[in-house]
Amino acid sequence: MLKSLALLSAAIAFGIVVGFAFVLVGRFVAPGLPAWSGLLAGMLGMVVILVAIARRFAWIMPWYYVLPAIVFLLTFTFFPVGLTVWLAFTDYSGIRNGQLNLATNTAITELDDTRVVIADPVVFNCADLRNGCVDVRAQILSVAEVTVTAESYEENVITLSEPPPAGRTVVELQLFLPDLGFDFTATVVEVDGNDIVLARPVPFPPDLEAVRMSIGDRQLRTIVAEDGAVLTLNAPLPDGFEATSIVRYNDYGFIGWRNFRTIISRAERSLIPVFTWNVSFAFLTILINTAFGVLLAVLLNNPDLRFRNAYRTLLIIPWALPNIITIQVWRGFLNENFGAVNRLLMLLDITPEPISWLLGDATTARAAVLLVNLWLGLPFMMTATLGALSAIPRELYEAAKIDGASPLQSFWGVTAPLLRTALVPITLTGFAFNFNNFNIIFLLTDGGPPVDWGTATARGTDILISWAYNEAFRSQGGFAYGLGSAISILIFVITVAVSFVNFRVTGALKEVRNT
Repeated sequence: MLKSLALLSAAIAFGIVVGFAFVLVGRFVAPGLPAWSGLLAGMLGMVVILVAIARRFAWIMPWYYVLPAIVFLLTFTFFPVGLTVWLAFTDYSGIRNGQLNLATNTAITELDDTRVVIADPVVFNCADLRNGCVDVRAQILSVAEVTVTAESYEENVITLSEPPPAGRTVVELQLFLPDLGFDFTATVVEVDGNDIVLARPVPFPPDLEAVRMSIGDRQLRTIVAEDGAVLTLNAPLPDGFEATSIVRYNDYGFIGWRNFRTIISRAERSLIPVFTWNVSFAFLTILINTAFGVLLAVLLNNPDLRFRNAYRTLLIIPWALPNIITIQVWRGFLNENFGAVNRLLMLLDITPEPISWLLGDATTARAAVLLVNLWLGLPFMMTATLGALSAIPRELYEAAKIDGASPLQSFWGVTAPLLRTALVPITLTGFAFNFNNFNIIFLLTDGGPPVDWGTATARGTDILISWAYNEAFRSQGGFAYGLGSAISILIFVITVAVSFVNFRVTGALKEVRNT
């Protein structure tokens, strides 16, 4: 087995190397070679090496059926996990993504060896980066602008009436969009005669009569020091290079344990209260759903109950409907002003004023979450319990009745002990599911309402997974992948610890020995 796995791993590694090599070498010949061509080349290389391995080791042929499983395991499990761990130790985010930030283009007013003075430090915006602009890459441009005419535009390629001036580099194009009424700046990635390939598509048809073309040269340097408007480069520019402007990259890098230290520093207002509510939410959901599910299952298991199949069908309807629809309907029911729940409570004189279930107090919002989750989870718990009850022989109940046991005594003496074996794995699975139940939180309350003890990303009903989502996609430019990945790792550790304690307490992993 080990030899087979080693040979299959070697074939996969060979295919990856061939794919990367094909793209790297191919782009020297054809700069526009798409990245997916490397995937085809890698697959072809892997097939070739697999044929060679099969000829040398005939006994490995049955193991080739495992190859797709290994590829999918590496692609959809190991790669995402490895990427998450790596990102957790970086500051990768929407404003630190490694891309060239064209919005930071600012003029150079003075150049002396490696010392550069820029016109507008605010536009250059070093404050968004982890250490200012220190160790950040930048492009120094020597650019002149000319106006040319184009013949056509199609699929990121604009065709000029005449080729650009010889010996100069086309840096970018300024295209006027008549439908929008303003200019669109497009970075140039390749020039092939009259054809200019743009880095991204133009959103609307451009005006081809007057295309402003920035031509010149560019030099890549790294900023080693920053003092307001004064930047220091790692190397001087070539002689005769007339620098006109500078534009920086949104560089990101390895920051060690900084993301984890940030999380710990905010623990009192985010991690601890969110984790406490997360455990409470999962535990209370299982407790409430199990209690109501068992109650309904016992009632519907009575063979003398008329129309019990009709009752079962009606109670399963919430399970049959998509969660996203059901939760949105409950949002309407719980609306403070026109929701059916408030109207019913006021009609029955239970409450004199409407209750703000979703936007008011955190306690009422949490109660609303538990209520809706009961509606969603009750059919599953009831159905699972009914299945377990059907396996209990009716003779046991008849014997208990002969012995004079009441219905309640029959439940605790016969039903409950026999249900325990079936309900333990169901409740453990339900606890694990609800511990990371993102849908109910996101769709019903969106993690709200805001609370005094929390933060902008850790609110009244946020659980760990929704908190991680908020940090990753609603802060730092919308894509704080580094911090979000660090939170994901902590969630993984916490989930494993909670599950382990759960298993130990319930004895789910205890080995049963037959004597």
